[in-house]
Amino acid sequence: MTLENLRNLEKIGQLKIHVTGKEEIHRLLEAARRNLADAGVDVISCETRFDSAYKAIMQLALVAMMANGF
Repeated sequence: MTLENLRNLEKIGQLKIHVTGKEEIHRLLEAARRNLADAGVDVISCETRFDSAYKAIMQLALVAMMANGF
């Protein structure tokens, strides 16, 4: 998705402008790191590992959106 697509979603009310700070980004990045570490633990179920990896992907996508003001 391009920045233009995101701006179009904001124009039609599907996204909101969001002003973020370093602390908020830092917390999300740390959470993603923890989830990626959990995804690599062999003694937990594949389902839980997958869930942790998916959560990390979503957190990183949110960081990217927030870094662009959404």
